[in-house]
Amino acid sequence: MTNDDLGALTEETRRALAEDPRLGQLDVSITLRGRRALLTGHVVTRDRQDLVAAVVAEHLPGYEIDNATTTLENLPEPPEAAEEDLGASR
Repeated sequence: MTNDDLGALTEETRRALAEDPRLGQLDVSITLRGRRALLTGHVVTRDRQDLVAAVVAEHLPGYEIDNATTTLENLPEPPEAAEEDLGASR
């Protein structure tokens, strides 16, 4: 498969994520290497993370999916928000 073919397949897969009515996901990058698809970026929940991998697997049969996306629910709270919470309880 040529680099042009890989680029087209990557773009088609990103479009599938964006157009899937269950997702509308645009903040996920896809890197194809051999028969592996690496997914990176951010999703809102763990369920959405699983669904992104499932949609990519549907679109890329025969590819091993390496889902390295992170969920926003697992990100640490910004320090400013924690300070505001402390101030509100006084």
